[in-house]
Amino acid sequence: MKLLSGIKPKNLLQICNDGSHTIISESFHVTYHSIHGAITESNVVFICAGLDYFQSKNIREISIFEMGFGTGLNALLSYQWAEKHKVKIHYHTIEAYPLTDEIISKLNYPEKLGDRLVFRRIHCSDWNVMVPISEYFVLYKYNSEIESFHLEGKFDVIFYDAFGPSTQPHLWDIPVLSKMYYALELGGILVTYCAQGAFKRNLRIIGFQVESIPGPPGKREITRASKMAEDEL
Repeated sequence: MKLLSGIKPKNLLQICNDGSHTIISESFHVTYHSIHGAITESNVVFICAGLDYFQSKNIREISIFEMGFGTGLNALLSYQWAEKHKVKIHYHTIEAYPLTDEIISKLNYPEKLGDRLVFRRIHCSDWNVMVPISEYFVLYKYNSEIESFHLEGKFDVIFYDAFGPSTQPHLWDIPVLSKMYYALELGGILVTYCAQGAFKRNLRIIGFQVESIPGPPGKREITRASKMAEDEL
C-alpha cells in the first residue's frame, strides 16, 4: 500500500462476522480484509479460486506472487494448503509498509487456524531473502513499492490483494497490471476480490482472459484472470 506523505498509519483491530480479525487503516479508512470474514474471504478468493483451481492441473510445485503481504493471512493459508497437499510453494510477497509487531501479535489467525509458530516465523522472517519455512513452503518477502520493484522470474498464480480501486487507483490501472501479466507463466492465473468493471476491462486490454466467479459472503462475485497460450485463445 502507498501512504500519504508524512502521515504515519494507525491501525485498529476489528472482529469480522466469522470471528477472525481484520485491521482498519485509519490512513485509508478501509479494512485489510472483508468485515464479513477475513479468513472466509481469503479461503474463497485465494485458496479455492486460486490454489485449488490451479492445482487441478496436478502440478507439484507452484510459484505464487502476492500483491500486498498485509496481515500475512494469505501466506499462512497457503502454507497450510501446501502442507496438506504436499505441493511445494515458492511464495513471493511484497509490502511497502509492514505492520508493527504490536498489531501482528494481536491477530487471532493462529487461534483460528493453528500454526502459531509458523505465523510468527512468517512475520519475523528477514526481508528480501529466501527463507525456507518447511519442506513444502519457501518464503520470499520484499519490502518495496510495486512501481519500483523488478519482478524476477515467472509465477503460476498471482494473489492480487491490494487496497481497492477507490483507495489506490494506480494499482488497478494498466501500468501495474501489465507488470502482473508479464510476470505470469503461460497458463497462469491472477485472482482477486475485486470485480470492478473498469478493472476487468483493463485486464482484457492487457491480454488476460477474464471470468467472474461467485464470491464470499458480502461479495456477489470475484475475478479470476488467465494468461492463455495462443493456441488456447
